[in-house]
Amino acid sequence: MGDANTIYGLQNYVVGLAQEGLTLQSSNTINFEKSFERINYLRLIQRVAVRNNVQARVGSRPVDFIALYVTRAALRGLLPDEELPDEEAIWLYGGDDRQALILSRQEDGGKLWLKYLPVAGLSQQNDGSLIFQRISFQSDLPLKIYEDANLNLPASARDDWLQAWHTDEAWLNVLFKTKYSNALIGLHEQFARHGAEMIDPDAAGIDKNARVVRRFRFRQRRLIEADMLVFANNHWNFDVRGFNPGGNHGSFFRISTHSMLMFAGGSRTGIPIGRVVDKPYDSLSFAPTLLTMLGMAENGRPAPRLRERGFRQFPGPVISEIMPRPEQVKDNGR
Repeated sequence: MGDANTIYGLQNYVVGLAQEGLTLQSSNTINFEKSFERINYLRLIQRVAVRNNVQARVGSRPVDFIALYVTRAALRGLLPDEELPDEEAIWLYGGDDRQALILSRQEDGGKLWLKYLPVAGLSQQNDGSLIFQRISFQSDLPLKIYEDANLNLPASARDDWLQAWHTDEAWLNVLFKTKYSNALIGLHEQFARHGAEMIDPDAAGIDKNARVVRRFRFRQRRLIEADMLVFANNHWNFDVRGFNPGGNHGSFFRISTHSMLMFAGGSRTGIPIGRVVDKPYDSLSFAPTLLTMLGMAENGRPAPRLRERGFRQFPGPVISEIMPRPEQVKDNGR
């Protein structure tokens, strides 16, 4: 259907002619700002409310927050070098004064670092430039981290810790008991453009024909990306066919993240018997753990034969507590 809407386009979405109709400028060209009626789609969606709520303990607003891309180029000059992300940031919109940016960086070796930056009043100008105000950590920001009693941090260290960069594993350890559990990591995983380097049209060492094909594939990927991702408040659902809390197929609420990973085998598998795992993991650990057990990955890094097929560093950590003893792992492709 064409190029994705920009943040400016979503905040100034054309819905029809203005009441006065088309207006001309002094140069006899159309004044696009005055000629069309516009809405702020983000504000409109977030403020949707019902009047006939029959459940007293359920809020009247279906929408929790909205997530969108913010380009790295738009953030350059607004953030110091030590905060500038390696890739697009994720903007969480919970209202004009309740917003946050999720920033990400990759270390050598693929280690992921994340930062949660509270902001307010983010808007984009027609020329693509951004405006926003940095604010302090406070209650009622998207994901509601600061006020959560289950945040795995001492009260005295909370402010300093939350303002810094941390690995995805560190964030999960701090957040997994909170209301939104692994949402911070899950949002990055949802928005990350995995494998983009495989179709980068500007990569070195490829011929002209390959560059054209990559440019086509790159554009294909961009065109199928959604403009925004809308999250439902608890007990609201955007799909009448299913009733998962907070979404139409699970959600980031802790109650929706509970699942079981069970390994069954005999003594020859080398999997420890009766081992207790008290460190938090999520489903991102499934693939690297299983492939490590099969000898096809090491520390989340695929074996050469998998890398030749396009596999790259897996995002989740290996569940080290259940790893078989080294002498019992067969060589399956290292």
